[in-house]
Amino acid sequence: MDQDAEKTAITKLIDDETRYAASADSANVAKYWSHNDETIFTITGANGAQEYRGWEAIKTMMKDAKPFNLEMKRDNYQMDIANDLAFVTFDQQDNWGGTIERKTKESRTLKKIGGEWKIVNLNVIDVSSYETKHSSFHMAKEKIPVGMKAPKTILRSQTGVGGFAVAFNELPAGGDMTPLFQGLPDNACPVPHWGYMLEGAIRIKYVDGKEETVKAGEVFYWPAGHLPFVEKDVKLIDFSPDVEFKQLMAHIGKKMQPKP
Repeated sequence: MDQDAEKTAITKLIDDETRYAASADSANVAKYWSHNDETIFTITGANGAQEYRGWEAIKTMMKDAKPFNLEMKRDNYQMDIANDLAFVTFDQQDNWGGTIERKTKESRTLKKIGGEWKIVNLNVIDVSSYETKHSSFHMAKEKIPVGMKAPKTILRSQTGVGGFAVAFNELPAGGDMTPLFQGLPDNACPVPHWGYMLEGAIRIKYVDGKEETVKAGEVFYWPAGHLPFVEKDVKLIDFSPDVEFKQLMAHIGKKMQPKP
């Protein structure tokens, strides 16, 4: 066995599978996996573990994936390769959560099937989730860090709060926010929000055509797939899943950058 050639082939296979996963190309991702009941995909972080056992479960999970532009760095590779079995570990830094700050320790177990390497076990430990997890949290809403600012608009947010991001936002009436969501699934906000309307009113339009208005003094839950229309100057507090929120804010940040 040419160990160097096998290492090169395995490294390329792992990289290609990840990049196809980031582009939500499930058909090409499937080419790199063993399609049996023993195949396992595990993700572990500060908020718990998710295990997908068997190819059918993994394939179903991939159906909900959304494409994004992956930025990734891998190092500290360790490989143990036998005739038809290989075990690989490495450290990774990527923007899977929306910013180039997620750090993971990962492993792949591969088996030669029909003369080709296939992934039979993929394990991800989200190291950065342990670094940012708070045992408790409290802060005056006005002291939440300002992420974006525009005329009559202030978006404040704090991530890493028990797996959630908390935001305190001030938005003017009549502002058109729909351009900020262009390029996302259904050109709408793909992140669920739970919150409380301090002042003003927002009309929410969902991708299925449903509409509702949330007014001052009301708590709310907005599932993914919605567009907000500010009808009265608004101040609100909301909570969103950390990973999805970071990815959304990265997208909005690019949309708000001045065009060259």
